[in-house]
Parts: sequence; structure tokens; C-alpha cells
Amino acid sequence: MSIVSFDLEGDFAAFRDPSVTTNQTVTVIPSKSALIGLLGALLGVKRTNSFDALYSEDYLDLLEKTAIGIQVRSQIAKCTFFTNHRSLKEDKTKPYKTELLINPQYTIYVKSTDEVNYALLDRLKDNRFMFSPMLGHAYCPARILRFKEIPIIKELDPERARVSSVILDEIVESKSSDFEVKFSDVHGFPFKVIVERHLHHYIADGSLKRTVLRHYIPVPKDGESSVLKITTYDSPLSLTKFYSVEGSEQALCLF
Repeated sequence: MSIVSFDLEGDFAAFRDPSVTTNQTVTVIPSKSALIGLLGALLGVKRTNSFDALYSEDYLDLLEKTAIGIQVRSQIAKCTFFTNHRSLKEDKTKPYKTELLINPQYTIYVKSTDEVNYALLDRLKDNRFMFSPMLGHAYCPARILRFKEIPIIKELDPERARVSSVILDEIVESKSSDFEVKFSDVHGFPFKVIVERHLHHYIADGSLKRTVLRHYIPVPKDGESSVLKITTYDSPLSLTKFYSVEGSEQALCLF
């Protein structure tokens, strides 16, 4: 088995929480469904072809058979600005908050079927995509650089694994007050983590499921990647796997 990786960058990114409509607060990383949409843009898989369905069968098939991993390579910086919007209820304008992530840089890891992997590698080699890739919004075009195919050595037990990519916490907060992902820093490495909650889409028993899950995001500090040593990990939804890959000392978290 192998994984396709590529560097994803841009001047700005605008990944939003779809449940928030009062402003445009953005997140540090894209959700899995946003990355599946980006892969669909590269490969020509449309999200939907009609007004009757939110997702096409091809999109759901790509979502079901594809696992992704994310590593943040840039410092986290946002800019905020306000615009005046006309109120529909009152004769006045209201300030509307908009955020943008500045100069985001990620490495994206994709593990899918051979058919998807080969098609993705073919698109990346020729820099030829069906639709223009965006970072959350049409005014945030993406640059895709430095792709490669990485052989998988083996699947790992997450406990005691060292990870510098995003870790998905499969425990739904409304059902548990405890944190089932526990980790410590690795001696000699800087340590900085951001926690975000994303609406996570996945396929279970042939149906599309949605739930809000925590994502632990190691971000660079002092010019070095943050490396986490997992001490406890539980996977009740069976969405996440950890792999040892060729050329890396850290395990890779895919979900």
C-alpha cells in the first residue's frame, strides 16, 4: 500500500464552520469533507449534479474509500475585517465580521483505492486539474506543490506513537466529559497544539453520518514541528488509523 502526499498552500484560506452564519470565522485546518471536495476538484468528481441531493453518489463513494491526513507547516496568523450589511429586519446596517487565514501551508496525505491514487498522481504530475482548487472560498486559490508517493510500512498501535499530523478524537463531547486522546511532548522537541471542532462526515452502514469531533492540531513552534507522544487513544467509531511510513520517524494519523 502507498499514500499520495502533496503540499497545499495559498495566500489566504477561508475554511468556515457551516453552523455559524452570523460571521465568517475561519478554522486553522480544512475539514475532511472540504478536502474530499478539493480532491473532487482535482479529479473531476462533482459534489452534486442536481438541486434534489446535497451530495452526488460519486462524491460519497470518494468520501467512503478515502482517508486523509493533514500536517500544518506554517505559523498560524489571521486577519479580521468588518463590512456593513443591510439589515432585513430594521432600517439600518450591521457590521459583519470576516476572517482569513494568512499564508497557510499544509502537507496533505491521501490513502484511497489504487484507481484514485493513480488518477491523483497523474493529475499532479501534469499539474492538470478538472476544476481550480480553492482554500475554502473562490477568492482563496490554492497552490499545489511537491507531490510524492509514500510506501506504507505497517499499521501501528496509536499508544506510544509519535505524531506531528492532525489527530482526530472520536469521542463525541456530548456523550463524554473526558478526553480519550492523551499525549505528552517528546523530550527535546517544541510542543504546541490547537484544538478545533469540525463537522465530520463519514460513511457507516452505507449511510452518510455527521458529527462534531475534536481535532488536535500540532503546529510549528520556533521553526520546528511539534511532535506529540500519544499515551492514551480510543477509537469507538473506527474512523482513524495510524501508520508507519517510509522516510519518516513519526507515525501518520489518517481518518
